[in-house]
Amino acid sequence: MPRALAGVAVCAIAFATTVVVQAQGDVRVTTLPREDHVLVSLELTGAYTQEIRDAVASGLEATFSFDVELRQPVALWFDRTVDRASVSARVRFDGLTGRYQVTRTVDGAIEQVQVVEEEAAVRQLLTTLGRLPLFSTRALETNEDYRVRVRVNTRPRTGWFRWPWDRAAAFGRASFTFLP
Repeated sequence: MPRALAGVAVCAIAFATTVVVQAQGDVRVTTLPREDHVLVSLELTGAYTQEIRDAVASGLEATFSFDVELRQPVALWFDRTVDRASVSARVRFDGLTGRYQVTRTVDGAIEQVQVVEEEAAVRQLLTTLGRLPLFSTRALETNEDYRVRVRVNTRPRTGWFRWPWDRAAAFGRASFTFLP
């Protein structure tokens, strides 16, 4: 019996690892160090699914949360976190007017509120972030390598299977060398 449980555990871990590895290609991250900031662009492909469309159409609010970290690689140890930022894009459909209100926040502060009528525009606003000045370059060292790591969560969660621990919907990362 213990061997059977061990086999099931190994299969579950292998399945979870496969799902996470497949999800890593879902977020395309681009960085551009300019002047006093690191500009970060994100594109989340395939995230605006039919399940999310149905949830929004029913009046539920949908949120895409991007947890972005600026990290510096360290030899033989975990990467050092230099800075963090949190970006979220939220949509609510008004059934009376047939319009969508999309709100984008960066670190809790509202950056942009748009009212649109087309669902294609909603998908673009939720899943694409262009050249956001998320990190300052003042603390960065010249000629050093850095990584931007992104973890994305969506609400409402539409999968049929729930993990007992929090798991991101998608991952992405990009590396750059800081040259002022």
